Amino acid sequence: MANGTEPHVMTPADVNRDTKGGVCMDAVEQARTVLVVEDNVLMRKLFVRCLEEGGFTVIEADDPRGVVELMLDTPPDLVVMDIVMPGVSGVELIRQIRTDERLAAIPVVAVTNLATPADKRRLADAGFNGHVSKPIKPKDFLATVSAFMDDAAVAEARQA
Repeated sequence: MANGTEPHVMTPADVNRDTKGGVCMDAVEQARTVLVVEDNVLMRKLFVRCLEEGGFTVIEADDPRGVVELMLDTPPDLVVMDIVMPGVSGVELIRQIRTDERLAAIPVVAVTNLATPADKRRLADAGFNGHVSKPIKPKDFLATVSAFMDDAAVAEARQA
């Protein structure tokens, strides 16, 4: 929070400052791949910059219509996805992902302005593993991503 009471809207300068100050450096140490699905260029750049500074490998998608094919070609460890996008909504896209057995187990985190309890229930019911509210806070954003990466790594180790 900028002054302790108001939410802080990230700008490119904030990403640079926060990542250099260590906020975005709390991510997992080994490079894991995150697919960012976001049609807004500024938001996508913010997510990508923070994730890269946190040690993640990032794949970007600005159009949700080709995401399933992209995921099949280059399976990510986690997907960070906007909900309100042109052409295909995040809710429609998560349903496509969850019905494909090759992709169904990949954790998907919604990044959205929708933050009421009813919205959160709707996202969970649709198949999202979690959510991050916009405007994002870099530390919270990476903590959520890292937690899902850690959960995925534990599950992967148990199956080996």
